[in-house]
Amino acid sequence: MTSSATARARARRQLQHSGQASVPRISRRRDGSAERVPEYIDAAPTPAPRHERESGSHLRVVPQPVRGRSAVSRATLVVFTLTVFTIAVVVFQATIAEQQLRLDALTQDLRLAESHYDNLRQERAELLSPSRLREEAVMMGMYQGLSTKFVEVPAQVVAEVMASTSKMNPLFADPPAGVASAGALAQMQPVEVVSRP
Repeated sequence: MTSSATARARARRQLQHSGQASVPRISRRRDGSAERVPEYIDAAPTPAPRHERESGSHLRVVPQPVRGRSAVSRATLVVFTLTVFTIAVVVFQATIAEQQLRLDALTQDLRLAESHYDNLRQERAELLSPSRLREEAVMMGMYQGLSTKFVEVPAQVVAEVMASTSKMNPLFADPPAGVASAGALAQMQPVEVVSRP
């Protein structure tokens, strides 16, 4: 740095500490050019901020910034969170209500199906009852025999039946009495009765 620049910097520092301000003055040279020459005048000294605790360091207390925006942003965040939570609760409740309606509809369908199944079982039992079979036989022209006569089956016929059914499934070859009668009655078709004179 040149000596003039050093002197100017020193003068500026002294002015800042002493409260004087430099006002540039323009002076005209004889050749017609203008030159700025700083002129020092006494200005009203600006009061330096005083603090209760003076320290010898160059540190100063900085006032805290206003926190209006952060309070607004926090309030906005809280409102947004509550809104999202409320919407989630409403959607969850709607889903639960929808699933409850579906469950109620399925329960009602199940009850109707069970009732229909019970009605069909009762109808089947009525159709297979002996009294109804007797009435149907009478309507077809059959009548009950007056006497009972047992016929001996020859041993050769029994042996032929046993040989022909030996390779069959035991459930079909020798079914239980209830299954045999139910199957025979369920598959029973009208048979023409030929009476011998």
